[in-house]
Order: sequence, then structure tokens, then C-alpha cells
Amino acid sequence: MRQVSRRNIQQIHPLTRALRTASLSLLIASPLSLAATAPDNSQTKEKVPEAAVKLKTVKVTAEVIDGGAENGYRSKTVSGVGAWEGRSLQDTPYSVNVFSEELIENLQATTPDQVYRVNPTTQLIRAQHENNQPRIMMRGFTVQRSYRDGVPDDQYNHTATMEDTARIEILNGLSGFMYGANNVGGVTNYVTKSSTDERLNRVTLSSLGRESVNIHGDFGGKLDGDGKYGYRVNLVEQGGDGAIKNQNVEKTFYSLAFDGYLFDDFWVQIHGMDYTYDVNGSQTYWYFANGVKRPAADSIANDVSWGQPWTNRWYDYNRYGSNVKWQISERVSLRAAYIDNRGTRGSESTSNTITANGTYNQQISGVYTPGLETLLSKQEDKGTAVYLDVLFDTGAVAHKLTAGYQASESFQYRMGGASAAPINLTGLSRTSPTYIPRPTNMAPVNRGAITLSSNSEYQSLVIGDDITFNDQWSALLGVANTTITQKTGARYDESALTPSVSVLFKPVETITTYVSYTEALEAGVVVPEFYNNTAIKVVNFGEVFEPLTSEQVEAGVKTEVGQLELNAAVFRIEKGLQYYDITNPAMPVFVQDGLQVHQGIELTAMGKLTDNLNLIGGFTWLDPEVKEQKQTPALEGKAPADVAEKIIKARLEYTFPSAPNLSLSAAANYNGSSYGDVLNTDKVPGYTLFDIGVRYDMNVANSLLTLRADLHNLTNEHYWNGFNGTRIGDPRTLTVSATVEF
Repeated sequence: MRQVSRRNIQQIHPLTRALRTASLSLLIASPLSLAATAPDNSQTKEKVPEAAVKLKTVKVTAEVIDGGAENGYRSKTVSGVGAWEGRSLQDTPYSVNVFSEELIENLQATTPDQVYRVNPTTQLIRAQHENNQPRIMMRGFTVQRSYRDGVPDDQYNHTATMEDTARIEILNGLSGFMYGANNVGGVTNYVTKSSTDERLNRVTLSSLGRESVNIHGDFGGKLDGDGKYGYRVNLVEQGGDGAIKNQNVEKTFYSLAFDGYLFDDFWVQIHGMDYTYDVNGSQTYWYFANGVKRPAADSIANDVSWGQPWTNRWYDYNRYGSNVKWQISERVSLRAAYIDNRGTRGSESTSNTITANGTYNQQISGVYTPGLETLLSKQEDKGTAVYLDVLFDTGAVAHKLTAGYQASESFQYRMGGASAAPINLTGLSRTSPTYIPRPTNMAPVNRGAITLSSNSEYQSLVIGDDITFNDQWSALLGVANTTITQKTGARYDESALTPSVSVLFKPVETITTYVSYTEALEAGVVVPEFYNNTAIKVVNFGEVFEPLTSEQVEAGVKTEVGQLELNAAVFRIEKGLQYYDITNPAMPVFVQDGLQVHQGIELTAMGKLTDNLNLIGGFTWLDPEVKEQKQTPALEGKAPADVAEKIIKARLEYTFPSAPNLSLSAAANYNGSSYGDVLNTDKVPGYTLFDIGVRYDMNVANSLLTLRADLHNLTNEHYWNGFNGTRIGDPRTLTVSATVEF
């Protein structure tokens, strides 16, 4: 267990407590009284608050124009949708949501969780603190693989870092042609921060609940007088118990990026990061003995760890990458990206089972005798994407032809010997958690040598044509030849052609309608050894299933009403069904049989309702159903586990006309009911979460100081969430921060 960062962080707790007290006062103070303290700038131009002026000069220029608070956080552009690049967000024929750097800052998003909680098309089923692995569902499918700069970042999403992220682009639905294999529900693409045009020195001190403190430094600028070469540096330390008592997250993060024009029209970025993350006392999974009904979530305290405080999950990662853009000629350009990501991790974890008499049993896994290797896995991932774009005309029809190559390869290594025997505690009271000292007499086991356990490779050759017929009609036509190679175990090498076709019609300049058809290839599952984070072994452990091909039809409309962007999409996805057959709970079998058919509607809005009121919100309705089931006929017509049929979210942010440096926010997040099992006998109740927040800018010694405070889960709603409804949701949490730019 690491202690260095925790000791360093603890030294500044008095300052953090003062910050929390001041910010809480700011949250509950009367908005009118705060507004009254702001200078009146209606009489003379000279009285405009210096902080407001400073804010606009310090920000990266592109972010002020695109995605800034002053235009409702609307983004007109997207960095690229895989192979496609160059279209505006409105004229991109897919459902895409973009979260800018300024919005990420104002959400105090030290993890992706805050973004996923606001985004109306994502269902957060695992918070990052649970396993350093935020996990979401999109269109009813689990998405656990993220991308960086259009290339798979992989590591099972353990390296979804926010500190070096300039924007997050969320594509909903199939993306086989755009991003390659394995993307059924959608893709989350993290765009790496680049150098700033002006010198940036930004330091943020945050309190993330209880004693948890996060310090983040963000520095950028140019290295030469001509502004051709620049840098971006991000440094982070975090430690201390958070909103959940006896759970401690310790994080150290460093990133460095250089970019510039090696010669005219040839831009290169090189970036790297080093990341360590420890979760001590991680929250547990909750299961239910045969015949035991799920209890109400409020019967279990949500603000304390029900695991063991000494259990430790640790993660060490480093990532290196590069991005290239070369405008070869007026009509020919090349773009490329590369990622090399390496990580190791270890895990001591717990799972609790509620018994018939109301007590719970606890199983503690991964605890070894002192001195033994605690490594769970080591993983090496590499990914690349290269695209050549050529512009040409055939008569009055304009073309942008794109040919490209996408590839990624993953190596996972595990210890070849024995695992630690689990520790079992029985008959524990649910009144409060039962803690035991860390055992010192664990029986030694032979862990063996670290060996290659899995090696898979994905390759796609893509060719597509972005065709513009006239001002109203256009089309995107593409096809990918995708190959999935499993190089270990039951090896296979399977290929498929997956098309992507979109037709767009613009009846007027501000309205875009589209219809799209997409297919995607998905790797077959390599069956894990244990069932759902328990010590129960899967009967067909190690079996490798054949790849699956999924398809999606989507129709949508995008428009702009005043300063508000409105998007609507209807879709239908058909995907092969994979699940655990637990007819005998003691002998689970992984099965590939039948279809998952998900059809639904998405409505999203982002922008300004009035000059002073911003809105981010939307509604997702899903009708998920299992069809063509042969092995387990009882599943026919049932909904897959964990899928919420309704998601409604809205976040409002109001800036006072008389005090443009003061903003208040309020948010609501409704997650509909779902099922905790594939037979739909265990219903997981829906829940609604409310948040409130405040942001205040001021000028202190010619530097911009921004105070932010957000109270999440205002009513302290207790709820079940994720992984068959086995997790208790996060409690009421106060997050406050002070950011100074100098």
C-alpha cells in the first residue's frame, strides 16, 4: 500500500477545511446577496470585472469560441469520427455529444464519472473509485473500452484520465467502420490537451469529500517566439478518505505533451503520462443467497465501506503516443495517431452475500502472505490509425475519399501459479460493517512465473467517400474489412466486411436530417475463470467464442433553435447474445446464443435557453429484448440485465446579468428501473439524483481566482446500481475547489 502521496496531501488539510467551509457558505448563501456584492458595470465600461476580462484572455482561444460557457457549452466541431473528419457536428450523421475543456473544468470532473452523470445518453454503472475503471452503458450495451485521439486506449478503461484531456466526444451506437471492432453501444474518445497559444499557469486545489484532497497543476505555452512549438504539462496528487468512510483513493499523475510544425503544414504532437492509483478499502459487491429478495437500498449505509479498510487495489500505468497532421497539398492530407499503453495491477477485493436470516457473509479475495507477489495482471496495448484524405470532383459532385488502416494489439500476462485462498466471514450484522485486522498468517502459495494469458489483434482496412451532391443532399459511404485474431488458447482468425452508409438532407441551413446503416464485428468472449468477481469458477473457463456481427439502423434530425442545439435519433440494434447460464448457481456456464434487440429514442439539448441560462439535457428510451433464444427458452422476450429503459437528465446553469462572475447550477438525473438477472425476476428500482452548484470568479492580485462548489446527490438517495444491481450508489458528496490562473 502506498503512503507517500497520502502523507504529503495530509499536510494541507487545514487549508482544505477552510476551502470547504467557505464554499459551503457560498452554496447556501442567497444569490441576491452575492449578486449585490458584485460591482455594477452598467454605468461605465471601466467597471467591467477584471476577472471576467482575465478569463477570456487566459483560456485557449479555440475553447472560448467552441464549447465555452458563454455560448452554452455548444461545440460546433468534432475532432473526427474515426475515419471521417472535417464535418461540423450538426452535419455528422450520428448521435454525438461533445464535452469541452471548459465544461469539464466547471463540472469539477476529476474523473469521467461527472461527465457520464450529466450526459443524457450514458448510464453510469461503475464509478471510477470502485476499481479505477469507470464503466457505462450506451443504448443498453456495456462499454468498457475507451479511445484516445481516435485510437483504442484499452487497458479495460483503467487509463481513462481526465487531467490530460481537452474534450470528450461520445458517439452513441455502432461504430465498426469508424473505430474498428468491439464497439456496439458506442465510443468515448478522449482528446489529448495540446499547447496553448498564450502562457497558461493554472493550479487547482480540490476537496472531494471528507478528507480527500486533489491538487492539479496545468501549464502550457509556446517554446519559441514564432509560436511554432509548444508544450502542455499536467501534474496531480490526490489522497485521503473520501465521501465513503474507510475508503481512501491515492493518485499520482504526470503528463507531458510537445507539439508543433516541423515544417509548413506538418503538425506533430508527442505525449506521455505516468499514472499510479490506489483504492484502499474499496466498496464491496452485494449478492443474495438463494431465495433471498433484494432489500431496500436504504437498509445499507451508503457512506461507509462495507469491504475491509486494509484491502488494496493498485494500478501502475504509463502511456505514450503521437498525433500527426500533414496537409500534403491543397487536396491531399494525411493524419495518423499512435498509442502505446502499459500497465500492471493487483487486487484485494471483497464480496458480501445477504443470507436468509438477514445477516451477511463476506468473502475476501487476493490476500497473500507478506512478501509474495500481489500482481493480478500485466497488460501491454498498442494501437494505431492512419488515414489519407483526397478531395476531388466529378462534375458538380464533390468528394472526399478516405483510405485508412486501423490496428490494435493487446497482450495480457498473469501469474501462472496458485491464487490465494479466500477468507470467509459468516453471520455478520448489517447494522454496521464488521472489520478484521489484516491477516498475517495466510498460507504461502506458489504463484509461479508471469506468463502470457491472452493475445488478441484487431485490424481494419477502410475506404470511404464523403459525397456532397449540393447544398441539401450529401452521403457518407464506407466499408471496412475487419480481422480479429486470437493468438492464444482456442485460436482463431476471422474477418468480415462491415459497411457504413449514411444519407443526409438539409431542408434549410439550420436543420440536418439523416438515415444511417452500420455494421460492426465484435470479438468472441474468452470465458473468465471466475463468475462476476466471486470465487465461483465458471464451468467452461478458457473457452473462446466466435466473433459476432452486429447491425444498426438509425434515423435522426439535428437543428439549432436560437442558441440551443436540439438532436433526436431513433435506432434499432441487433447483436448476438452472450450471458451466464446460472440454472445451477454453483456451476455457471457462459453461453453465446440468441439475439439482443435494442430499439429506442434519444433526445438531447445543449446550449442557451436565454442569454443567461444554459441547458444540458435529454431523454433516452429503450425497448431491449432477447430473441431467437434456443438454449434457455425462458429468456425469450426478457430484457437484458442492468439496462434502464428510461434515462432523463437535465443540468441548468444561470449566470446573473448584474454579476457575470457568479453562476448557479442545478441538475437532475433519473435512471429508470432495470433487472438484476437475465430471467427478470430481480427488479432493481430506479432512482433520481439531484445536484446543486455555484461558481464565482474574482480578481486577486491580478490573477483570476475561481471558486466552485457542487453538492452531489443532494437528498442522499440510496440506490442499487450496476453489475446486476450489486453496488450501492455513492452518498451525498460535497466537492469544492479553488483555481488560480496566473
